[in-house]
Amino acid sequence: MDETFQQACILMEATVEGQFLTGLVLPPGSTLPSTDQGPIAMGGVWYFFDPVSGQYLPQSLQARAAKNYVKNSCYQIQQTGSAPALVAGVTKIYDMCLCRMTTAGVLAIASDVGPVASAVNDNFPAAIKYTVGTVVATLGATDLYAHEHLIEGSDIAMIQGEPLTLSFFCWVNQPGTYSAYLCSGGRDESYCMTFTMPTANTWIRVQIPNIPAIPTSGTWSYGEGVTGMYVGVVMACGSQWQTANTGKWNGGLFMAGTSQSNMCSVTNNQMKITGMRLEASPQAGFATVNSFEADLHDAIRYYWTSYNYQSTTTGVWAITLIAQVAGFAAGTLLFPRRMAKVPTVTVYDPSTNTAANMRNLTTSVAITAFAAPSATQKGISFSGAITTPASAKSDVIIANITADARLA
Repeated sequence: MDETFQQACILMEATVEGQFLTGLVLPPGSTLPSTDQGPIAMGGVWYFFDPVSGQYLPQSLQARAAKNYVKNSCYQIQQTGSAPALVAGVTKIYDMCLCRMTTAGVLAIASDVGPVASAVNDNFPAAIKYTVGTVVATLGATDLYAHEHLIEGSDIAMIQGEPLTLSFFCWVNQPGTYSAYLCSGGRDESYCMTFTMPTANTWIRVQIPNIPAIPTSGTWSYGEGVTGMYVGVVMACGSQWQTANTGKWNGGLFMAGTSQSNMCSVTNNQMKITGMRLEASPQAGFATVNSFEADLHDAIRYYWTSYNYQSTTTGVWAITLIAQVAGFAAGTLLFPRRMAKVPTVTVYDPSTNTAANMRNLTTSVAITAFAAPSATQKGISFSGAITTPASAKSDVIIANITADARLA
């Protein structure tokens, strides 16, 4: 009786304990589930499901949500309008990303809408859409048509030595094999992988997990105001940029596998990209979307304009100067956020939006020659001569500005 009662108490305690939290108590040495079943007790230890690694971890381990090191990952912040013109070479498009295009006219870019919410992602309100305008039937060895995201060196300094995972959402109207890559700021060390888009007109979450840690070889920068890493998605590229050694870090710049499709071979082919995510984790975590306010706060570290949002036609008279004496004016303007580096500042006439012009508000006359403003990371100051036309004492001078500290 005693032994039976004792055994009953042990079983009862385990059952009550398990049901109170999860209803599941496993014998020591059992295999833990591969999906979230709630907390699990086994061998006197509680296990909790970690959505980042996709496995149960003992309570003694700290499970942390992986951070996304990509800023403006869903491309909802733009500085040059919803459909900026792309040129041959490199075009800075939306904040923190570039388009690389060998021949002008091949690609056009516009805003689009991203995938709806699911079990692995938030609803994505924005995406980048590339459309083929001019066919490149036969690619030259050095041809390259790619979307590229930039990450500032200071943003990846803390993830050295950790495994990485790259993920993003992709949509194509032409199924095929495409490539994605990471490369150093010096473009002399790279990691690329191919991925298959099996279905047309469908959002697919591409995941490249367990990328080995950033290598010591290659030219890496972990400083402020410089590009530390490029993250790219390839639409078409020539043989110079291709490698059969995918899935590993390689010395040199390789951006695609040898099976890379040529999206530019048919007019009106399209690729859409959003949800770019780089995390210090062996597996991809939940794809979150920052608030518009959070993305905008990050964006103005690299580019700020006193024009109304995404407009180059109306402004808000960001800087006001006072003519202390005839032909001389002074004033200052602090940026909303300290910029990544000393920006290039362009001054515009608020009435005509003409670059390198200001306006005398007192006389309503355009000012076409004046001393250049002095820029720092915190703001700009103006203290100098106004020569065309010269101002009278106490005249009020106004101007709009753009402050461009974008990485390249």
